[in-house]
Amino acid sequence: MIYIFTALECEAKPLRTLESDDVKIIVTGTGRINAAFAVGRTFPSGLTRSDLKDTLVFNIGCCGSRELDGLYIADKITDEPSGKDMYPDLQRICNVREAQVISSDRVNKDPLSGILYDMEASSFFQASSKLISPDRIFVLKAVSDNGYTEDITPSVITSLISRHLAEIKEITDSVITGMTNREYRDYEDIYEGFHASESMKVQIRELAEYAYSTGQDGRELFCKEMNDIASRKDGKEAILRVRAYLCGG
Repeated sequence: MIYIFTALECEAKPLRTLESDDVKIIVTGTGRINAAFAVGRTFPSGLTRSDLKDTLVFNIGCCGSRELDGLYIADKITDEPSGKDMYPDLQRICNVREAQVISSDRVNKDPLSGILYDMEASSFFQASSKLISPDRIFVLKAVSDNGYTEDITPSVITSLISRHLAEIKEITDSVITGMTNREYRDYEDIYEGFHASESMKVQIRELAEYAYSTGQDGRELFCKEMNDIASRKDGKEAILRVRAYLCGG
């Protein structure tokens, strides 16, 4: 099942052409709280990661940027109020430009160069990642403004998403194809054994999946390291050893 979350109905309107029995569009309302609440309402308590192992979730909408233009997929998401960084596990299956998204509670009138700004991505990712693995969570943002939104009307936003609709469909189709061709592997026990942070989890999954793609047992490579890990620092050092083994250096 695929769930596409948008903040506004004017963002969702063009995307409704993608709706089917397997694709659901959900309008959350603007802001971090509304986005988190909508995800929680969609995936109620009692569900497990195993229940949702075939689920894909997308946050698609508009954003601001000083000089970037077009459609981007988030490779790093920063929650401005808390300063927390999150890292979607993209697996390089999407042919689309990547950029960092910073989520805040207000429109940023002085954006940093090379950064995208929105109000939902961080809470969407945090809420989704409680039940869904990072390689199945995607944030797609189309640049609509440079921080000054006075001329950004609902019809402008609808037109913007419509212009990117073919590219969005290509990306979602690419994700579906890539995930269909991948075997689901659960690394939760390894994450726990490595005392892994969110960024460490992404590294473990990426390295393990890379090992499988070369004909090696990715889980076994990490399991061999687990007996010597007593802290997060030990876990980070073990990840470096696995990386050096797989990638050289």
